[in-house]
Amino acid sequence: MLFIATQSEGTPVRLRTSSLAWFITLFMGLQSLIFYTTITWLPEILAEQGFSPTSAGWMLSLMQMVSVPATFIVPILAGRTRDQRVLTAITCSSLIVGYALLLSGIASLVSIGVTLAGIGAGASFGMVTMFFVLRTKDARQAASLSGMAQSFGYMLAAVGPLLFGMLHDWTKGWTLPLLIQVILAIALLIAGIQASKNRMIG
Repeated sequence: MLFIATQSEGTPVRLRTSSLAWFITLFMGLQSLIFYTTITWLPEILAEQGFSPTSAGWMLSLMQMVSVPATFIVPILAGRTRDQRVLTAITCSSLIVGYALLLSGIASLVSIGVTLAGIGAGASFGMVTMFFVLRTKDARQAASLSGMAQSFGYMLAAVGPLLFGMLHDWTKGWTLPLLIQVILAIALLIAGIQASKNRMIG
């Protein structure tokens, strides 16, 4: 029984030397940064585009409401496939298109953009939580990877809103911050494609 238990624990893996672990960590960090920056500043962005405070508040609620189903549905879909690259591409494309539409300032397009950004935010969070399980060989590896990725991710999420606020004050507008969100979503796609390949850490 001792031999079986020892074998079930698997061989220890140094996560810091694993490129796959870093791609998953980067994916966690970028999706956290994008999401928390958006929910912090979306009402201000919409207000500068001419939305009333009430409408801006409803838009923020809309984004969070549509993110909830995606958070639960995407992990189910991810768990049914060995390779999640197509699902990751759809998820990140929702974010890219969503933030591009936010740049338009046209009310109808902005509404679609907020919806897509919400879906992408929920889906990307659900996806990365599945990576902790799908890309590791045992519970100990999964816990270690989760700790590494979430520590880095929420550290980025903590400084993101402040940095974007400073960038807004410097540029006197939200165009550049939204462009950076699009770029970050593209970087999320690149990291996500690497993290989605059918392989395991170690």
